[in-house]
Amino acid sequence: MKCLVLPIITLLFCKLSLANDSKLKITWGGFIDSQYAYDFNNPANVDRVFTTQPSRSNEFNLNLGHIEVNLNSDKLRSRFAIQTGTSVQINYAAEPSVGSISGSDVSRHIQEARIGYRISKSTWVDAGIFFAHVGAETWLSKDNINLTRSLVADFSPYYLSGVKLTHQATEALTLQLLITNGWQNISENNSDKNIGTGIDYSLDHISFLYNTLIGNEVSADLNGNPRPGSFRHYHNFIIKSKNTKTSNWAAQFDIGFQQKEFESNYSRWFGASLMGRFKISKSQKISLRAEYFKDADQIIIVTNRPDSFNVFGGSIGFDQELENNLFWRTEFRYLQGDSDIFPKDDSKFSKSNSTLTTSLALSF
Repeated sequence: MKCLVLPIITLLFCKLSLANDSKLKITWGGFIDSQYAYDFNNPANVDRVFTTQPSRSNEFNLNLGHIEVNLNSDKLRSRFAIQTGTSVQINYAAEPSVGSISGSDVSRHIQEARIGYRISKSTWVDAGIFFAHVGAETWLSKDNINLTRSLVADFSPYYLSGVKLTHQATEALTLQLLITNGWQNISENNSDKNIGTGIDYSLDHISFLYNTLIGNEVSADLNGNPRPGSFRHYHNFIIKSKNTKTSNWAAQFDIGFQQKEFESNYSRWFGASLMGRFKISKSQKISLRAEYFKDADQIIIVTNRPDSFNVFGGSIGFDQELENNLFWRTEFRYLQGDSDIFPKDDSKFSKSNSTLTTSLALSF
């Protein structure tokens, strides 16, 4: 719990030091996402592979729950959120454990712990643990077009730890520069830092985004053992709708490169997704997705099989708003690979995977 002390003390200090600031605003909130998923491959230990949400089959469980406090004023912004759930367990399982004060035991329960200060009219500096700037899908299902996460979302960072500079260059153009510990890790796994950039150009009804992460990274080999740090650069392209009332959509393309061990050549992985959600009544929506991901050298996705990950798929979902901030969402998803990589029954594998997922989620 020592890792929680500093953010709590910082928030209390900020509250006291800004007590005379009439524009200071403190808000509390939370999110509960309970899920049930049925994987038609019937994985033997009910753990599902190649996904964070849903991560269990044929089991009612808490996918994600969090409680948050936000503090905002003219020159200060901060968010501290603690979390738990099955998605938290799997997504933070790879947190490095170097030395005696690191690893996922405590860090996985910190969704965000960030403090931001406005250094000029158009520029903010934020530091701490924060959601990653990449991707068209967020960690919270309530903010996404589809209930489950696409492959490009699950295999790009959801969170980062470091410092970021955000500059509103014009009304339409926002720029970001980041220095982080690495590729989705709070604790360090090497002596290097990552550099990230973000460009967001927004018009009235459409946004164009280009994000990067660059630095030395430690990946696993085909047996799951860590490789030496290798230079990696990753590029994320997004086009998405904005300020639309009856539908919203997003298209994403990711490509990454990592230097091969003891070579000058690079491995490459890439993926794409096309998502849309359409209102059919005041409280009902239909969502669709098509996706593809290929990682020939198993840099990002280790299959633990002779063959690498080369998969395309699609999903269809139905969303029902039951009450304000209470949503029931259901989705059917199908993935098809070119080899037997999906666990099936007892010690068997399949080229395909089908999943039916339902969720009851509440925001407050």
